[in-house]
Amino acid sequence: MKMSTRIPPEVWDRIFEIATHVPYILIPEIFDKSTLIGDEYNTIYLPALADAFATKRNLVLVCKQWWHLATRYLYRALFINRRHSRKLLSIWSTLQSYANGKGAVPGAKPLGWWTERLDVAFCLTAAGEARLADIIMCLPNLAIVHLNFRIRPIDHTSILRSITNALRQAASHSVCLTELPRLCILRCDSMPWMDGVIPPNILSSITTFSVQEMLITDGDIPGESRLGHRRVNLREVIISAGRNGLESWSIFMRLYGTFLTSVHLTMFDGYWDVLFHHLAMIEQSCPNIRRLTLSMIDFSDLTRDMLALPPIEYLGVNMFEMFHDEMESESLFSALAIFKDTLPTLRVVQLTHPDNVDRLLTVYQELAIGALEMDLAECPFRIEDHDGNLLLGV
Repeated sequence: MKMSTRIPPEVWDRIFEIATHVPYILIPEIFDKSTLIGDEYNTIYLPALADAFATKRNLVLVCKQWWHLATRYLYRALFINRRHSRKLLSIWSTLQSYANGKGAVPGAKPLGWWTERLDVAFCLTAAGEARLADIIMCLPNLAIVHLNFRIRPIDHTSILRSITNALRQAASHSVCLTELPRLCILRCDSMPWMDGVIPPNILSSITTFSVQEMLITDGDIPGESRLGHRRVNLREVIISAGRNGLESWSIFMRLYGTFLTSVHLTMFDGYWDVLFHHLAMIEQSCPNIRRLTLSMIDFSDLTRDMLALPPIEYLGVNMFEMFHDEMESESLFSALAIFKDTLPTLRVVQLTHPDNVDRLLTVYQELAIGALEMDLAECPFRIEDHDGNLLLGV
């Protein structure tokens, strides 16, 4: 295909950007959905990311001109699922070739330079982890990393090929990149550092840290003194709460709680005491918290007498499943009425899941309108939907 000379490259560049764009997957847009980062976010946005990756592959195969113009969009977000597992070697070979100048336009940046996001959505063999570590070493400008599998513990024989070590050293080949200045969001299936101490070059850049299973084996950690004089940029954590892991999260919070301004607490079981203990831990360890998001199975836990929230300004709430009856809606609005009188610092309440909002505004519209107009009259905080649209307040 011969590209028309009447259309300048800048226009084609814009066309490719629009054709391959997926909202809320890159910095800074993703922070608009930070309350959803985790399983809810993946359910909504990862299918679109996979579809966009297929579109980008087709664009770069049209002709050489399109390859050179569209290739940076192809590698901007790398999504590796089970279907691509056998392509790890091919991806690494391509990144290495371009890093060495093969196939690239003279003076052009290597393909790995453009990669801002990496998602790995399947379990890897030991050999696959080693190859993934090699790939990460070619991606110095990663801003978002999502590793949806259990990383094998580091030992002395494999440390140079481990994924966590690759995250430490990915930028070491450049004097200008002695740290990982763009790594903002790190999400792992399990805690990569068993002593709970995040490496300094990662700690100085990430703002959001999410772990599905928190396990810290070195329990004797003397609070912040373990960090020394390290620069800490961490401001938000996503906690997957269950009966296991509270002790490890308590250790983590002793290290980093004072730096946090936002916590997202995801409840995977309906045990009231799990929510109670995690909220107590957050209130004790996070004196600077301003934002709290609760993802729950049942809104009725919000109405319990012993529930105490820290002095937050923003509260995000969502329920995993659709409301099955009016009791769920009533529990939500009863809780908001309690917060109106007991949480004077609260300024915004957001219903973060679109399915919850749709259910309230359709099936339970009459109940919702009645609660908003009566129980929450003269409410001191705004109530917003998942897109920030005003439901109540000014």
